[in-house]
Amino acid sequence: MDDRVHSMFRNEMSSQSRPSLDGMAQEVLAKGRRARRARTAKIASTVLVAAGLVGVAVAVPTIAGGHSVATDRSAVAKSASPARPDMQTAPTGGAKAVPAPAILTDASSPASYIPQPAGPKAPTSSAAILDELLKLLPPGATSNYAFYGDGAQTYLDGASGLGMIRIFLFKGSLNPGACTSAVPSDMTRTCSTLPSGATVLTTRISDNCVEPLAIDVDHGDGTVVQIDVATCLAWNGQSNPPAPMAITAAQALQIASNPAWGAAQMDAALVTASARRFAGVPGSQHSSATSTRG
Repeated sequence: MDDRVHSMFRNEMSSQSRPSLDGMAQEVLAKGRRARRARTAKIASTVLVAAGLVGVAVAVPTIAGGHSVATDRSAVAKSASPARPDMQTAPTGGAKAVPAPAILTDASSPASYIPQPAGPKAPTSSAAILDELLKLLPPGATSNYAFYGDGAQTYLDGASGLGMIRIFLFKGSLNPGACTSAVPSDMTRTCSTLPSGATVLTTRISDNCVEPLAIDVDHGDGTVVQIDVATCLAWNGQSNPPAPMAITAAQALQIASNPAWGAAQMDAALVTASARRFAGVPGSQHSSATSTRG
């Protein structure tokens, strides 16, 4: 019985036309190719998005309102410290700042025009620079701390309103020819001398809101201090919001000529305490750290 049924089934199936296999292999291959293209497209889109994000991060600090940060006065930091993230700061305007060699020289004067106080010292840090800056500011609430190589940023909400201040310490000396070299039409530069013999270089740039006023003081013995008093706030992704100058030129000079500054070393206790106090401050333009000075 079973053999007869099996034989009938085999005969019936043999009389049916076999389905064509033509094109089956191609279809399988086509599906494979579509799957690969889908995966490739997904990977490519991810790479493009990542590249786009990187592009934004690079474009903002590199091209700033028509001029490159590489020609910025603060580019002197390149020879003395890690690259600054100005990196997220793009000044409005198109200031044609003079290249760094016109301002600084690597040669350190053996003279010590503004000697540091005696006492134990430790290698200078951005946190120590910020800590010392906050001590020297006039009354007002400070915020938006950030580090830039051997430099720091703070906002000060004081008598004039909320404004931005940046400070940088450079190893070297002020170039003796800085005041006699030609400058762009949007810039003025003057030199003066403190009673101690320290040279003061005052630069004003009419169309650069990040550095409309910059005061450099040569402390001698390899330390130059620069204070930038801005007329705008840090780059917010779309603009530099306008702001008043937080301190005057006289106040900036007083801060820059303070004996505590040292490009190589500062007070050891300050360095230690500031490392703890400002451990969360980023190397960018935003921070949640805030304090109030009375």
